[in-house]
Amino acid sequence: MWLFAQEVASGYWERLFGGALSAALFGLIGIGLLLLGYWLFDLITPRIDVQKELCEKNVAVALVIAAVLIGIAYMAAHVVSS
Repeated sequence: MWLFAQEVASGYWERLFGGALSAALFGLIGIGLLLLGYWLFDLITPRIDVQKELCEKNVAVALVIAAVLIGIAYMAAHVVSS
């Protein structure tokens, strides 16, 4: 039983904090990629004022933005995981 306790004590905290740090870092990278993708979408569609349309409760624009963000999140997840 002491062997198991020694093994857990030797590398448990390093793995735990290393995993948490990696998750936080990749999460921030993913959020950054989402923001960059939304900014690029807003840049290539200058005729659509997204904020105005969302404030007017335009469901079609909201669905397009949701689809764009889901697509970007899907691609970002594959970039971060590889």
